[in-house]
Amino acid sequence: MPSRQPVRFLAGVLAGCLAVARATGAVAAEEDLSRYAIFAKTAPRAEACPAGTTAVPLELRRGDRICLIGNTLFERAQLFGQVAATLHAGFPDHELVIRTLAWSADEVDLAPRPENFADVEQHLAHLRADVILAAYGFNESFAGAEGLPAFREKLAAFLRSLATKAFNGKAAPRIVLVSPIPN
Repeated sequence: MPSRQPVRFLAGVLAGCLAVARATGAVAAEEDLSRYAIFAKTAPRAEACPAGTTAVPLELRRGDRICLIGNTLFERAQLFGQVAATLHAGFPDHELVIRTLAWSADEVDLAPRPENFADVEQHLAHLRADVILAAYGFNESFAGAEGLPAFREKLAAFLRSLATKAFNGKAAPRIVLVSPIPN
């Protein structure tokens, strides 16, 4: 199991920054910022639903809420806006909502986060995801060929879990698995 020490250090740094912001008047001391957070202990989870299927080519509908999950591929892509820009350019009248939930260190079964930080499924429920673009496999590829069977098993279980949750409150999401770039 990975050490939680870096996460605790980061949480301490953030708490220190907030204390400085409050002390300098940048943030009111009594201001409750918890309303902007999604906590693991209190964030709702999506209801179970029948598994959905995703047709190819992917059909996007007006108002679809698209969430990008995974690791570095999507986490870094948000810096340049190309994924969102391409989707909006291809579907200019759809009024799509696109959110990136990817973190560089993420693997299918590993998402290092600060204590009490909601998991990816809680975030997908909070954002009411209709479509999920999932980019996993790059970090896992460093386990080599011997890591492939375990990755396949974990990925299949993860995708089955996502496919049976009504994150949008109505039906299972349409899920697209995005391949990592070669390394």
